[in-house]
Amino acid sequence: MKGFVGNAVLLVYCSVFWTTSCARDAWYQPVRTLAVDYYRARHAKSVTVFSCWNGDERYDFFRLATNVGLMVDFVEPTSEALATLHPNRMSQGGLLIDASCGELMAELWQMGHELNKLLLGNLHWLILDTALALERDRTTSDGLLLRLTQLYNERFRTIEVMPFTSVVLAIANGAGGWELWELFKPYRKAVLSMENIVCNYTTGVHGHEALKGELMLVGNNARRRRNLQGYAMPCGLAITSPEYFKGMDDRSDVHDVFTKANFPLIKELMFDLNFTLNIVQVDKGGYKHNGTFSGLMGKFQNHSVELGCMGILMRTERLEVVDFMIVTLIVKSSIIFRQPPLSIVANIFELPFSVGVWACCFGLMAIYWICMLAMRYLATGERFTPIESLVFIFGTMCQRGNDLAPPHFNGTRLLMFSLQLTSFFILTSYSASIVALLQSPSRAILTVGDLARSPLKAGVMESSYGRVYYQETQDPDVQELYRKKIKPYGDKGFMEPNEGIARVKQEMFAFETEVNAAYKVIKDTFAPEEVCKLQELEAIKLPPFGVPIRRGSKYREMIRQRLMWQREVGIIKRFTILWIHQKPLCENQNAGYSSVGLVEMRYLYFFLAVGFLLAVFTFGGERVWWKEVMVAVAAAKKFKSRTAIIKRKS
Repeated sequence: MKGFVGNAVLLVYCSVFWTTSCARDAWYQPVRTLAVDYYRARHAKSVTVFSCWNGDERYDFFRLATNVGLMVDFVEPTSEALATLHPNRMSQGGLLIDASCGELMAELWQMGHELNKLLLGNLHWLILDTALALERDRTTSDGLLLRLTQLYNERFRTIEVMPFTSVVLAIANGAGGWELWELFKPYRKAVLSMENIVCNYTTGVHGHEALKGELMLVGNNARRRRNLQGYAMPCGLAITSPEYFKGMDDRSDVHDVFTKANFPLIKELMFDLNFTLNIVQVDKGGYKHNGTFSGLMGKFQNHSVELGCMGILMRTERLEVVDFMIVTLIVKSSIIFRQPPLSIVANIFELPFSVGVWACCFGLMAIYWICMLAMRYLATGERFTPIESLVFIFGTMCQRGNDLAPPHFNGTRLLMFSLQLTSFFILTSYSASIVALLQSPSRAILTVGDLARSPLKAGVMESSYGRVYYQETQDPDVQELYRKKIKPYGDKGFMEPNEGIARVKQEMFAFETEVNAAYKVIKDTFAPEEVCKLQELEAIKLPPFGVPIRRGSKYREMIRQRLMWQREVGIIKRFTILWIHQKPLCENQNAGYSSVGLVEMRYLYFFLAVGFLLAVFTFGGERVWWKEVMVAVAAAKKFKSRTAIIKRKS
């Protein structure tokens, strides 16, 4: 009797175990096939699995997945295990969640912070929920959708399933097929949107190809995910010169161009994605000090804003708190100056002739002097002295008159005529060159180092980044320029564009400024011929401007794609042309003239002063010499008279 009872219990246990195993196998077989087909359709390279599968089921899934080239990793749904996951951002991946595991997965949905790090555009979530399939027979289609919405709104209450994340829920339809639902929220606190993307998917030999086609069709209709349903997105804006601010559409003001030129792009983005702007205004872009950012970057650091309503300089340190999507604006900063006249940096009175020509001129004068001396000593009738002949030669070369007595011989006359004719051509060439040099700019300043060592003064445009970049630069020439010509003046070394460009026009002044601001002032205040005299040097190279978004934001990929679309269709180019002033053209380089001032004549004044002093010293020497001569003559006469008197007396 006891043996009969024992056999009966064993039979019942085996029957229950067989029934459970069959049911388990009937559930598991379509699950594993669906998962492999889905990730093959998504071109995934690896899959991370959260499940309660036993060892045989894990081995079976691992074998099936690796046969089609998928790497599989089974992870326990704990916070410690989630913290160790670092998905590859360079390739497609998968995250498989078996939601039918009950309490084990209930803990997973509470780990919102850890799960949010796994919501990447290239990491495709597939949630398998077979428990809800049991309700299909006793629930209408609308009732099932309501049940799904309620359940997953609760599960995803702290999970940021934003647009351009990839989260799909798979539910068995009871007829051997599967329904796939796409889950997303337009913003964090919105109601979860659920859209049926595959109505009846049946696994088969080419199941992944059919699934791939249906998913591609859904991807082509992705516009529905770009509707943010009027979400008031916190958007940061920096106005660094509020005293000049007259509105975001004011193109007459050159201040904050990186804000105003990019704001129209954000407005286009707002209409495209159906969201509103909750603008947070600050007074500067922000830099890092003692680990904390100021200005707009500080707002990103404490998560007060999601998006930047402006372009901001793409600095490495800012990547700690923001991601830059695309380059929208490139603003060039240059040193605007006029080349100093040639007469300021060089002695123009020695430039017309080369050293060889000057040597030939003095050699010619020496030859003529020797010839005149030879004429004097060979022909005794010529009465000029060596000093007189030398003065005659210098006067003739300088086209000055002389009081030399007329020569008696034709040979001497011919010699003097040839000297005068030669000096005429030499002086004509010299004078013409002087006129040209007075009108010519120099090429003395070609580098920042030349500017630092030149007589020009310098200033910098008052901006939020000007002081920072001059202090951070590693270029020795730029450091020298800042140390010599900007830093000694303190705050006076930084000025508004109007003041700086006016000083460039009126003085020998170099001004570092955004070329957009400089070009507008130049167009308004400079004559066409004055534009041709301006030169530019690049001292600090500004990084490009990009639209920032909070680091790790789930809107990043969606906004980046729409900004790329704006670039492709020409919207960004159009607004760049509207806001960025182009360089004025040099229309008539030869117009106008340069007046001659005291600076240009300074070497002549020096020569005049030297000549005056030499004349005074020569005159003094002559007076002393003649005085001594006259004393000697008087003494000689006195001695002679005394001698004569003595002779008469004797």
